[in-house]
Amino acid sequence: MFRKPIIGRYLSYHRHENPSPAVIAFREWIYRTIGHPYLLDIVRAERVFKALDPKPRQKVLDVGCGWGVWSVALMENGLKMVAVDLPNEDFFEAHKSAQINDLPIDFLIADGQALPFRKDIFDGVIMLDVLEHIPDDTKAMQESKRVIKEDGAVVGTVPTIEKEKIIIKEKTVKNELTREDVNLGHHRRYTLKRILKLVKSVGMKAAAYGYYNQQFGEVAEEIREFLRRHKIPDYLIFPFLYPIAKIDDYIIAEGVKGSGCYFKAIKTRKSKDA
Repeated sequence: MFRKPIIGRYLSYHRHENPSPAVIAFREWIYRTIGHPYLLDIVRAERVFKALDPKPRQKVLDVGCGWGVWSVALMENGLKMVAVDLPNEDFFEAHKSAQINDLPIDFLIADGQALPFRKDIFDGVIMLDVLEHIPDDTKAMQESKRVIKEDGAVVGTVPTIEKEKIIIKEKTVKNELTREDVNLGHHRRYTLKRILKLVKSVGMKAAAYGYYNQQFGEVAEEIREFLRRHKIPDYLIFPFLYPIAKIDDYIIAEGVKGSGCYFKAIKTRKSKDA
């Protein structure tokens, strides 16, 4: 299971006005015994970790880190993490929590289209549900390629338009985007073919790719979405939906289309010279 340590009571409590000690204690128990209670991270975690294949002491850049859960998880695996994002509430929470808990993660404000780093300094980059938020996804991929070493990898996830929702039907309101996409600030959705074309266009090699949120994972995610619309928090939903979502990992092949896909792009010597 995708786990992370408790980053601090401050993290994510902005969604509660003066949470009671009972709420705090219950949330801490969830984090300690079950893990990070965000269903999407759990669903894609196994495939992302396998693609990244993290090794201790590697230096990895987390582009679009949000509230930093992946940086914390990889730090716990012995990696040196640098986390960047544009200014937002989750990012500032993650930074404050890292300071409170003395976590060795470097947080920087930066745009994925213009990373403030020299070339060839990271062993890898992760961009998890980030490219769809970036106006120029080609530039973002070029920048990620620039800052990684030869044989380094960019591992990313993106939402797809290849699988319709099973329970909650949504209408397209702008190109292939739904109203939820627009509200989330998405510029586009992808097909697996489109993301592989993007990888090739920047001179990188696609070393691994596949889908997640296929059958059971998609049903669980839609139930989660419905319950959240009724203001039921993730930490109450997660223990019930997690077993449903994980069924995909056991009976559904990665090549079966889902509402999300992952990719691993390698910077080879040839691509470095491109």
